[in-house]
Amino acid sequence: MPSPDTATVRPRSLFLGLCLLGLLAGSGGPAAAQSVDAVVENLRATYQQQIESVDAYIVETNLYTSYNRKVMRDGAPTYETVTRLKGSEDQSFATDTTPTVAYGLQLDRLRQHATYGGTETVDGVRCHVLRVDEPEKVNPEMGPDAAESMTYYIDAEQHVPVRLLLTPRPREQGREPSTVTIHMRDYRTVDGLTLPYRMEFQVDMQLSDQQRQQMEQAMKQMEDMPAQQRRMMEKMMGDRMKTMTQMMTGDPIVVEVQSVQVNTDLPEGIF
Repeated sequence: MPSPDTATVRPRSLFLGLCLLGLLAGSGGPAAAQSVDAVVENLRATYQQQIESVDAYIVETNLYTSYNRKVMRDGAPTYETVTRLKGSEDQSFATDTTPTVAYGLQLDRLRQHATYGGTETVDGVRCHVLRVDEPEKVNPEMGPDAAESMTYYIDAEQHVPVRLLLTPRPREQGREPSTVTIHMRDYRTVDGLTLPYRMEFQVDMQLSDQQRQQMEQAMKQMEDMPAQQRRMMEKMMGDRMKTMTQMMTGDPIVVEVQSVQVNTDLPEGIF
């Protein structure tokens, strides 16, 4: 749903990046194909109800504010998004989506490149498991070396994603790759818009001793700076230092929704 910076600025990709699924034709037999197809159709139907009633919305979180408006792409409605980071209002990220994207999942590619892995319980919720062994075929922006596999857990009753597990390819021989887990929790519906009000990005970093020492030294240098210089550096880095610390300690990076406005006027000049 990605590096920490990407994760914070791409809520929809996630959301978010949140963002990628499909069905390997013939690999799992007719039963698996039918199961994946049913999951996809339920996701599509749930999202379709939302997009029919929501023309524009603004989501403010503790890390960013996203502005969304409904547009037509290839004869079908979808949302395009501009996200602005808090504390760096001059920095924004635009997402031009396609009509097949729902909750960050590219549904048509889901049919083609995922396999059905049965059901599992996640946080007390029964979920369908969808596995993708070649994530770049679902999301070409990732590239063939970005991830080895991705696994989605879809709420069997609400038909929304509740967990994404990303396993990157090993970058050094003999080392286990770091894994990224995104939890999407506390779904709420406001005026037809259904969103997770809490997302947790958990990075299980497999750092070498040298990498860990380098990160610790960087943070120590930051602490030893004169107060004025440190404040200036913290302002320049924004939340990057906090993110670095969280990654080293294993604490999740948390995105919490603070307010939602549905079918509201968007500020001029956003798009």
